[in-house]
Amino acid sequence: MSKEMGAVLVFGAIAVIAIVMLVLERRAVAARKAARGGREVDVSSLIAFGSAAGEGSKTRADDT
Repeated sequence: MSKEMGAVLVFGAIAVIAIVMLVLERRAVAARKAARGGREVDVSSLIAFGSAAGEGSKTRADDT
């Protein structure tokens, strides 16, 4: 086997591993989203409103 063929195999293996990791991460994101009832929790909302943002009960100024 030549150096070029070895390099193609190594880069091919790296590409396959990257694709598998991407698919696994997408499945994990979908599972976490399903666990939250399909809602997306924004990190800036968590910083501003704390854990209440994850529960969907943000404080509003128009409630007064």
